Amino acid sequence: MTDFSQIPTTPPKKDNTQLFGILGIVLALVCCPPLGILFGYLSMQEAKKAGKDETLGKVGFWLGIAMTAVSVIGGILALCLGGFGSMNWNNDPGY
Repeated sequence: MTDFSQIPTTPPKKDNTQLFGILGIVLALVCCPPLGILFGYLSMQEAKKAGKDETLGKVGFWLGIAMTAVSVIGGILALCLGGFGSMNWNNDPGY
C-alpha cells in the first residue's frame, strides 16, 4: 500500500514574474504608463526572489517611464502651443 502521509500538502508557490512583466509592457503601451511602471517593478522584484531573468520587468518599467515622459511633454507642448485653444471657453456658439 501507498503511504500518503509523505505527500506534501502545500502547493508550490506561484511565480508571477512573466505575468507582471507582460502586464507592465501592455499597460505602458496601451492605457496607463504609471501602471506599466508599477507592474514592471513588481516583475523585477519577483524575478529577484525567484532567481530568474528580469528582462520583462525592466522593459515594462522603462517603457512606462518613457511613455509617461512623452505624455507629460506632449501635454505641456499642447498647452503652450494652444492645442487646447479649440475648446469653447467663452460659450460662443460660433454661428
